[in-house]
Amino acid sequence: MTSYNDHAERLLATFDLLRSGHATHAILSSGSSRTRPSQEARVLASQLEAWGIERSKLLVEDRARNTRENALFSKEIIDAHHFKRVLIVTSAAHMPRSADCFRKVGLDVDTLPVDYHSYDPSQGRGSWLPRADKLADSVAALRELSGRFVYRIVGYGSG
Repeated sequence: MTSYNDHAERLLATFDLLRSGHATHAILSSGSSRTRPSQEARVLASQLEAWGIERSKLLVEDRARNTRENALFSKEIIDAHHFKRVLIVTSAAHMPRSADCFRKVGLDVDTLPVDYHSYDPSQGRGSWLPRADKLADSVAALRELSGRFVYRIVGYGSG
C-alpha cells in the first residue's frame, strides 16, 4: 500500500482536473537527489491510473532534481506535445518559486495552489515560545524562503 505525505492534495487536485475534463493531460514531475533518483512521479502516475485515468494522459518527468529542472524538463514535454495552456498544481507555499521558474524558461502558466497551511487565531493565543509540533512548519517555511532567495540570486527566477 502506498503512503502519501501531507502534500496529497496535489494528487487529488490533479485527479479531479483529469476526471472532470478540465485537463487533458498531466505532467507528473518530481525531484531527486544526486545520489538517489526519485520514484515519486512514477508512483503518482500509477495511482492516477489505478483510479481510472488513462495512461496516455499521464506524462512522467522523472529526471529533475529541483524546481528549476522541473520547469526545464516539463517545458521539453510541453513543447513536444504542442500544449497551448499550462496549469501548475503545487503546494501554495511553493507556488511563487515554481511559477517563477516556469515563467523564466518561457512558459505562460496558470496556477492552482493547494495544500494550504494556516493558523486560526480564534483557536487560542499564539506564543513566541517554540513548540515541537510546529517545528516542521518552521523548517518548511525557512526552506522555501531560502529557495526563493537562492533562485533569485542564481537567476532561476525573477521574483
